[in-house]
Amino acid sequence: MSEDAWSNLDKVNQKIIEILNNNARTPSKKIAAELKKLDHAVSDRTIRKRIERLEKSGIIKGYKAVLTDVSRINEYQAVLMKLKPSKSLEAVKDSIRNFITKLDNYLLVSNIEGEWNMFILLQINSEKTNTSQKIVEKFSDELIDYRIN
Repeated sequence: MSEDAWSNLDKVNQKIIEILNNNARTPSKKIAAELKKLDHAVSDRTIRKRIERLEKSGIIKGYKAVLTDVSRINEYQAVLMKLKPSKSLEAVKDSIRNFITKLDNYLLVSNIEGEWNMFILLQINSEKTNTSQKIVEKFSDELIDYRIN
């Protein structure tokens, strides 16, 4: 990002970008808490809207996963999940995220926009070959559709 573009952003957007640059999966509630420490009282809903505007304006062009090959296993499995719309959709996503992050072979769990709601990336090893299916079975009541690749 050029110096001009950066200086045209307000302090709140600059801090949001700084936090996301350190960890793109930082929840909006945590970003709001960080901003509150700096005397910027902004709700997590406002944070999400600001991020959305930064994405639409092209300032945030995307997010990427940087993978390391810690265990020398190069086989991965991706799970896309389309969740049922509900008032508690965020709570469902949090529940899925909490479950996934406790798995020893998870690499990434992310909310996504568009047709699908969540993306999960798992490392495959001989002992955990059915992990993706177990995830789908556990949250089957919340799913409209899923894909395992």
